[in-house]
Amino acid sequence: MERKFVEQLLGATSVPDMTAFSTDLQKSKVKVKWLPVGNKDNNLATINLGSDSAAGLIERVTNAIDAVIDREWIQQGCPEGFRTPRSATSAWFAVPEGHLGSVPKEDLKQFEELSKRVVVTLQDSNNAEYPTVDIRDKGIGLLPSEFGDSILSLNNSRKLKKLFLSGAFGQGGSTALAYSPYTIIFSRKAAVGKDMAGPLGFTVVRYNAGNTEQDKHGLYEYMVDPKTLKPFFIDCEDEWFEPGTLVRHVHMKVQKYASVMTSPTGSLWWLAHNYLFDPVMPFRIEENRKSKVKDATGRMVTGNNRRLTQGDSVEYRNSVHLHFREGRVDIHWWVLSADDEAARERIKNYAMISKPIVVTFNGQKQGDFPNTVIKDEVKLPFLDRYLIVQVDCDRLDGESRRELFPTTRETIRDSQIGDDLRRLIVEALAGDEKLRELDHKRKQRYMKSPSAPDDAIRKRLAKRIKSSMFTGGGKEGPRTAPPESTHDYQEPAAIPVVDPPSFLKITSASPRKVYAGRTFTIKFETDARPDYFASLDHFIAIVNPPTFGTFQGLANVRGGHGVAYFRAMEDVEIGATASVTLEVRPPRAASLSDSLDLEAIELPQTTGAEKGDARTPNLRIVRVTKDEPFYSDHDWDGKSVALVESDDESTNVFISVSNERLTSLVARAQRKDESAVQSVLDFYVEHVAFYAVIDSLSSQAQPRRIEAEENDDDHRKKVREDIALINACDTVCGIMEALFDVLVVGALETA
Repeated sequence: MERKFVEQLLGATSVPDMTAFSTDLQKSKVKVKWLPVGNKDNNLATINLGSDSAAGLIERVTNAIDAVIDREWIQQGCPEGFRTPRSATSAWFAVPEGHLGSVPKEDLKQFEELSKRVVVTLQDSNNAEYPTVDIRDKGIGLLPSEFGDSILSLNNSRKLKKLFLSGAFGQGGSTALAYSPYTIIFSRKAAVGKDMAGPLGFTVVRYNAGNTEQDKHGLYEYMVDPKTLKPFFIDCEDEWFEPGTLVRHVHMKVQKYASVMTSPTGSLWWLAHNYLFDPVMPFRIEENRKSKVKDATGRMVTGNNRRLTQGDSVEYRNSVHLHFREGRVDIHWWVLSADDEAARERIKNYAMISKPIVVTFNGQKQGDFPNTVIKDEVKLPFLDRYLIVQVDCDRLDGESRRELFPTTRETIRDSQIGDDLRRLIVEALAGDEKLRELDHKRKQRYMKSPSAPDDAIRKRLAKRIKSSMFTGGGKEGPRTAPPESTHDYQEPAAIPVVDPPSFLKITSASPRKVYAGRTFTIKFETDARPDYFASLDHFIAIVNPPTFGTFQGLANVRGGHGVAYFRAMEDVEIGATASVTLEVRPPRAASLSDSLDLEAIELPQTTGAEKGDARTPNLRIVRVTKDEPFYSDHDWDGKSVALVESDDESTNVFISVSNERLTSLVARAQRKDESAVQSVLDFYVEHVAFYAVIDSLSSQAQPRRIEAEENDDDHRKKVREDIALINACDTVCGIMEALFDVLVVGALETA
């Protein structure tokens, strides 16, 4: 094919450009043939497996990073022993342990050149919502003969034996084809050993709808030379096209991320940092659209893990490393600061409000868990807009990963292992007392001292709820149990490190009371080096007898203070006792240890066979006016009714007394006297509070149904929830209007 056509294709960024290219080819009588992607006529279902264009796009970026690592591996002489991408980037690119989160701000510039080896660029496509997206890497590249078995294959992979590469299934990137009418691919093999760099191979992928009268559906196909049945190629110089690969998705359907690249939300910046939450190496993004603010120099992407770890907007962070199945899971969490009025919106810069728990493998997002885990199961309702969690599955065993993650790497499979991972997350978060203290601190901003009328209403509500069929529906999540303290948490003073160390002391109260089948924590303090506790050679934790429980892992030892996680066996009998011993073994020094007694106690009952067995919620009623922080923080307006937030202390019912239906009734009552106003308010608060609590308990009893609806955006979900309460408000107010004189007379007689 003539070079002018190659140049034309390199410059094509829109559907009209591609139409012109096809027309010019036909006029020149250049013959082309189209082969099905993956060598499968029935490839539509496989390519359309992906439900999210962003996931397919990020898979392209991951493939580009793999290509860069693969090239470096060959240039290093194909060394053995590298079993993870992080070990490779640590050894070859000096990324500390393969984690960019460990790079201080002042040292980040040294990775500028490395980040230029993978660049994602937004191009004009004649449609602002559907930009053209380029993914360009300076990796190993491909020969024209290799296209069909690699970048255009389905379910094939040349990476299965290369454990230092992220890719495995040979499918994730192909799902991106479904979101572009055309995908252009250029690739040039890098020089290997004595071999020179290869020719520039290129092809176009398109969707062919076929004959609608004869075919059930169409297929995806790519352009080849009819003589060789391989992509076309030409020889070229490095100055014209450096070795590596360019994948261009023309007119790509990424509407949610089509804002100017640097926008904190709804942009390529947000997409890249969220979906590659903790990448094994940095890459760049560029804005090249005329309709947007150009940023030709680009921005380096280092992932949200690093942004949170090295950023200034985080009030608190912690990590825990726990055994899971035959491997390990590292869970990191960050609490965003609440230092200004915009703080509640800050989480949008890092994650979706409804899905702040991100599950990653090799730093790439594989799925997420909803904020109901934080609100309803860990019982941290006032932190759900501030808490972001990363569940790092890099060290999870292979069998568990296969069970957990589908090949499209978009969601967590709804399976037993998914439920087990969810429980592990709950237990890890619930074991951190600092989170409860921060949740309590945010709660106090909204609370008031209870009034006498509200105290009477609370007692009546407790009786009504206890007799309700929904009592006990407000289930407790599988948290660590029982808590060692409530909200009197105080940051402990840092203990200086001494080497060799002089003490290790367990600070949890003895005996530590635990629940069968649940996780429990043991707190300790020491002057030993923190890194000793990350090594099996220097730290052990033993439960005696081992039939009582097992050691699960450690939170980071910070300032000489640590938390060890254990799990009691399911079959431990109530009243059984045991002991736990922690021991640190510093090299060339005496070992240090301490022990603690354990006792299994009965799990508190939330629901019983008889109504009398049910535990009554500890209710707190808060009347909210439009000039108070809760009202503005939750974007309430004249139609807002109520919100229920349950934590370890109480079920807190926030009721808007600035609701427009209620205020019209209050205005009517004011024509009588103050006692009439109070009667109207009390009647409304009691009945709306009862409905709101019952609805909340019922919803918590059906978490899967609620989560299934969370594919909707946050606004639509909020509107749907509000409608139920608005209907309840209308019902209560309708009753009050019908019985208005009775209410007022009752108030006057009481007065």
